[in-house]
Amino acid sequence: MSGINENIYLNKLNQRLNDIANEFKGLCGVCIYDPDTKWYFGINDDMTFPTASSIKIPILIKLLSDADKKLINLSDEIVITEKMKSRGSGIIHKMTGSVKMTIENLAILMINLSDNTATNLCIDIANQKEINEMLSSYDFGTMKLNRKMQDYQAINEGKENIATPKEMNLILQMLDNKSLFNESVSNKTLDILAINKSTPISQPLPENIKVAGKTGGMPGVRCETAIVYLKNRRYILTVMTSYGGQSEIPQNFLNGEYNGSDIISKISSETYKYFNTIDNSSEFGQGLTQTINY
Repeated sequence: MSGINENIYLNKLNQRLNDIANEFKGLCGVCIYDPDTKWYFGINDDMTFPTASSIKIPILIKLLSDADKKLINLSDEIVITEKMKSRGSGIIHKMTGSVKMTIENLAILMINLSDNTATNLCIDIANQKEINEMLSSYDFGTMKLNRKMQDYQAINEGKENIATPKEMNLILQMLDNKSLFNESVSNKTLDILAINKSTPISQPLPENIKVAGKTGGMPGVRCETAIVYLKNRRYILTVMTSYGGQSEIPQNFLNGEYNGSDIISKISSETYKYFNTIDNSSEFGQGLTQTINY
């Protein structure tokens, strides 16, 4: 009974999110899933978007799956030479000389700092072809790792890492319910995804709220998918944007009209308000935060 009541209440969130999406001058895809009641909401959730760094989630899953199968050892150390370093986001390319790092620490840097050097090494270790075969085996028809990070030749050739919001949301659902990835791989993946970092989804939330996910950004593109953990429940939120403009559109860009990070934070804030209300209410909608005796 409570699930039905909660779903009816959550349907009130639909209009607000549609309004936010319509105000955005670019394209926006949204997907929200409540594992407790199976409530689902989507805007352009089957539309294909560039994933930017959020594609690093399946890379991490493949890496940890290989470790679980004893195909690789996460404690093995990799010597990273200057020639192996990739520019863009991250810290490794700013370090001087050769750097020695375990595969596990490379995976952590890939997610927590979105380090491109770490990511490209993780792709080599996990094997790009096998990553895509894993995605195909789980019926991800669109999601694909088509290139490494900062591969400008591949970008100019139109090779882009892509997925739909529904697929990005589903891969976290699979980790959450341990339906396809075993419990050990799922838990370790979520632990790494939950290492504290500031993202558009987490920024408008209270500091004590645990968020396990990955953000991504390129010119005109911002996206993020995450599980948000409340006191008694959780929800999975994915927002993907494109045609978000460039910083040379000063006024509109700064106002958030073309800012993908801004719309992700707006959607995150509104979604949290609704789920937090349910989290602190009885099955009939009575608030539980205070007890008043008459």
